Amino acid sequence: MRLMRNISITMATSFLSTGAAAVAALVVANALGAKGAGTFAIVRVMPTVVTALLGAGITLSNAYLVGCRKYSVQAITETSAWLGVVIGLAGWGGWVLCGGLVQAHFLTMLSREAVLVVGLSIPLQIVRNYLNSVQQGLQTFTEANVVLFIEDLAAMLFVLPLMWRVEAGPEIIVLASVGGSGLSCIAAVLCLVRAGFWPWPRLHRAIAAEAIVFGIKGHIGRIANMLNWRLDMMILSTLASVEVVGYYAVATKVAEAFRPLSASLTFVLRPLIASLPMSEARARGVLLYQRAFAINIGLVLVMAVVGGPLIIHLFGPEFAPAVPAFQILLVGLAAHGADGVLNGYNVGIGRPEFNTYTALVGLVITVVGDVTLIPVYSLIGAAVTSSVAYSLKTAALTGLFLVTSGVTLPQLVGLKEYSPDLA
Repeated sequence: MRLMRNISITMATSFLSTGAAAVAALVVANALGAKGAGTFAIVRVMPTVVTALLGAGITLSNAYLVGCRKYSVQAITETSAWLGVVIGLAGWGGWVLCGGLVQAHFLTMLSREAVLVVGLSIPLQIVRNYLNSVQQGLQTFTEANVVLFIEDLAAMLFVLPLMWRVEAGPEIIVLASVGGSGLSCIAAVLCLVRAGFWPWPRLHRAIAAEAIVFGIKGHIGRIANMLNWRLDMMILSTLASVEVVGYYAVATKVAEAFRPLSASLTFVLRPLIASLPMSEARARGVLLYQRAFAINIGLVLVMAVVGGPLIIHLFGPEFAPAVPAFQILLVGLAAHGADGVLNGYNVGIGRPEFNTYTALVGLVITVVGDVTLIPVYSLIGAAVTSSVAYSLKTAALTGLFLVTSGVTLPQLVGLKEYSPDLA
């Protein structure tokens, strides 16, 4: 029951955050026009991408190290704060050096000074993410999710005055982005203090060394996964018309509507699996794999029936070309169903590199397939490539689990009972 509660909280918060971000984008678009909307999107996305690239997988490490109680939580918290400040300030320093380029090519609506302020989101997000992963390791998922939600909620609240045509320049966009990150970071600090852990920056060398080594093993896979999900759109945008990109964007957004289930499973399972004996962790992984796969298949079947009409109803008849691509993507997402369980399991048992290996398999397929098929088959080629990449990545992830765990395929899919005592 506690596990389902934590997964439900994580999924609900993800949907709420998405809703708040959508409202904020809509308000900015109506008040400041297309250029303002584009600037707002870039101001929110660019620091987040930089944060993800610089993160070094410390969030994975913290969830594991806290979950298995290998070191004191206070020492992990202090080290996380120290690493967050150092890496975050280095990231902001790089942003400052590139500020002129960013302002000239991406954020032309903002002054040079405003662009530099936008970069403050980088250290704020890095420190927030590191401290939030300590909360994740403590399995205080309500607080961990609230911290993440505060960023999108605060950004929405900061731009709401635009609805009443309050006189404000594009600087309000900067306030929304940096203010949301800052309040979220403060919330992460307060939640840890409330739990009895003080996030004073202090380096514990042994913890930092293990966290970085562990984190890098999974961080490469995280970057590869990010590219797996979005590289098709990037390649399509260079090889096809804007209209085709629009069709594919709609197809992917609708097809991925229930993707938060997989992400929520990963988020919750990392520290949970780390806290369990290996035999119990393996048994829990098998059970959750079966349930997650069944739920995902059910959702895919529902979407296969209602998804096409839903696209036409919401976006209009002109988006009919998105429907075939959407249906093809569902094939790959059906296979993808239990990936969240295995990703969380691998981090929990201390083998994040397994996720990296399989993510790289998917990335190779994505690059080769997109470059080969998109010039000939346009968005259908992109959809086929993505489905094949999702499916083969899942097959590799499942194969690794079977080989390393001793569980057989019939046991994993529920055709034969799995008993840890007999494994």
